[in-house]
Amino acid sequence: MGRRIVVVFSDIHCGHRSGLCPPGIKLPTIEDDPSDWWSPTLTHTQEWLWSCYEADRKGVKELAAGDPITVIVNGDITWGKRYPEDLISGRDYDQCAIAASCLMRWLTMVNVDKLRLITGTPSHEFGLGSAPYTVAAMLGAAMDCDIEVSRHPLFSVDGVPIDCAHHGPTTGMRIWTQGNQMRYYLKSMMLAEIVQGQAPPRAVVRSHYHTYARETVRINGAERWVSDLVVTPAYCGMTHYVTQVTQSAYMQSAGMVALEIVDGELVKIYDQFTRAHDLRTREDL
Repeated sequence: MGRRIVVVFSDIHCGHRSGLCPPGIKLPTIEDDPSDWWSPTLTHTQEWLWSCYEADRKGVKELAAGDPITVIVNGDITWGKRYPEDLISGRDYDQCAIAASCLMRWLTMVNVDKLRLITGTPSHEFGLGSAPYTVAAMLGAAMDCDIEVSRHPLFSVDGVPIDCAHHGPTTGMRIWTQGNQMRYYLKSMMLAEIVQGQAPPRAVVRSHYHTYARETVRINGAERWVSDLVVTPAYCGMTHYVTQVTQSAYMQSAGMVALEIVDGELVKIYDQFTRAHDLRTREDL
């Protein structure tokens, strides 16, 4: 079966001035004149996010070393219009065009042979997964690549079951409770599968909370099972809305996670493509 890299990232929230955006992208003007399209000026946050994104993509390419790569985008590829503050533009198309341009970077890599888009939060995707379906159509029209959209897939990658969905457990509100809800969630999921006579997924991927975390659960019985739960970080800045709902969290995360599968076994989960930095300003008074 050989070796394959599965890379997962999420919450790029294209279309917002704190979301991922490629420098120099051309967007239509109100006159729809292709000779007069415009390019948004990136914020400092977007410049940082793009540098992280490109460095991570190149890092995954080096890790793969020519072996095939499957790319999974685990929800919220756009910002939507429910919270319109700081949108790059008022045109829905622009959000999807920016997302398609971000993902096109992967499709130009010769060893990327599959792209899967997972639907996310309805308020960020114009409802009913409209954004990922639109972006998939845009990419499919431009590139000959295996692209599909799913809500909650259970992938089998060379026989390794990987369960992906956007929404899942919180990573923890307090430093001393971090990981608790993830372990409860994963153990319950594993036991539910075992009771039904099925093997639990080897890896479970969730997103939405814009923070990287990983937990492992082992269950020993007549058989032995092990599952890893990964919550992916985001490529999106800390908006005023996010600051509110996170009770003024100040660590900004960004990155992606890569799973290495060799001959039908998950041999390693790479998290060196994740990082976080402190957003607080310093001032001596």
